[in-house]
Amino acid sequence: MNRLPTVLLTAMLTISAASTSAGAAEPWDGFDEFVVNQLERYGVPGAAVAIVQDDKVLVSKGYGVRAYGKPETVNENTLFMLASLTKSYTAALLATFVDEGSIGWDEPVITYLPEVVLYDPYPTRVVTTRDFLAHRSGLPPHGGNLLEALGYDRPEILRRLRYLKPEYTFREEAGYSNPGYMIAGMTAARVGGKSWEDLMRERILTPLGMTHSGLSHNDHEKTDNYASGHVSAEGGGANVIAWPNHDGMGPAGSITSTVSDQTHFLRMLLNKGTFEGKRLLSEEVIEQMFEPSMVSEVTFTELPPCDPHSGFSYGLGWNNFHYAGEEIIEKGGAQPGMRTIATLVPSKNFGIVILANLSLTALPEAIRAEALARLLDQPSEAMLKEIKEREEGIHKMLANRPKRAGEVLAPPTLPLEAFAGTYENDLYGTVEFYLDDGQLHWKAGPAEYGGKLTHANYNVFSIHQPPHVIAMPSFATFVIDADGKPAVVLSDLLGDLRRVDEKR
Repeated sequence: MNRLPTVLLTAMLTISAASTSAGAAEPWDGFDEFVVNQLERYGVPGAAVAIVQDDKVLVSKGYGVRAYGKPETVNENTLFMLASLTKSYTAALLATFVDEGSIGWDEPVITYLPEVVLYDPYPTRVVTTRDFLAHRSGLPPHGGNLLEALGYDRPEILRRLRYLKPEYTFREEAGYSNPGYMIAGMTAARVGGKSWEDLMRERILTPLGMTHSGLSHNDHEKTDNYASGHVSAEGGGANVIAWPNHDGMGPAGSITSTVSDQTHFLRMLLNKGTFEGKRLLSEEVIEQMFEPSMVSEVTFTELPPCDPHSGFSYGLGWNNFHYAGEEIIEKGGAQPGMRTIATLVPSKNFGIVILANLSLTALPEAIRAEALARLLDQPSEAMLKEIKEREEGIHKMLANRPKRAGEVLAPPTLPLEAFAGTYENDLYGTVEFYLDDGQLHWKAGPAEYGGKLTHANYNVFSIHQPPHVIAMPSFATFVIDADGKPAVVLSDLLGDLRRVDEKR
């Protein structure tokens, strides 16, 4: 990855008012320089890092700039989107109800939210909040995410999930699910009689004094001190992109925060539920959130020191693995423009959080790997080398992903205008394929989310999403009926669509 310009490196050295604690010595000597060097190595415009131990904040500061090419620097109060780190907060919110006895981890969700209907009747009857929080409900990995992008609200997303086919057997294999966390948040809202947002403020953010944190993508409109999202630019540098809207599945990914505020949350968890003398959660529910609830494979997205020998399990809002004989509790987040991670070592009363403003960067994993190695007196060189190689492998895979379904062997059997029309299915609703300036496009949902289609081969087209969405290629195959007209679309992104417009 291209090195950042000198002016950016100078900005990285800017230390915030709440910088490294004067009392913080070994193992943190030189850690500041390490972070600066890693920002350059990974080409990240800006990041914020905080470390807590023994209920003290050792580090809380920013590095680099909030927006590439601009001088404003990141500090400890710069606002980032937490992405899936939000899930740890939703689990904590549910835990407040478990402490009260008004929600049970292992009670069927339909006890509280009877409108929950999954594809199969048995999981519908027995699925619990533990199942959703531990990603063992049978919902397919990342399945249903498109419903949010299409602009559907939570009740409508919930209604449509009954049409989402499971990929795994219920409770037998983990499948990372954002809709599952949305349902968990909606369960809390139903029992609490208020929105997930209001409950999160009342029960978590306000008691923890997290005054810089919010619950929506538009929170950055209330402050000048926010980090812009970025994607790497061809030829070096980075391009600014807008903050994505994750409010539809807010309990899975919409919280915004700062590393200064994050230290409050980490201290509460490490103090077994108390913060500055006030108890928010019982020791029992903290243990329940951290303990494994679903064993999973270590995939390419889990980076060292997590590996096939470390074990990997989903807790409730957290992941669990081992390193150097210690239990590691961790949650990461990724979205267009940002990466986040929070890591706890309960036996050492230690926590670290890293927020970075670049898509697909492994910078957070690199910084936390170095921190864990220093904390536990382990070598870090091999880990850091592998993390960088793994990141480069992901970027190479995406750069080399096919733009078409192989070599173009045959043209479409019909003119492009014949494919234009209205198609639908139960899961995603109406999808409009239309011609604009000689190019096929698609759009769907209240947000009219969509993109262009490019011809691949015969009646197969590549489906494009908006430019900021980084994904492997998707395809749409138009099936021609006996009358010689497109009747059905078979798509890995949109599912099977039947044509419903009057042209049929």
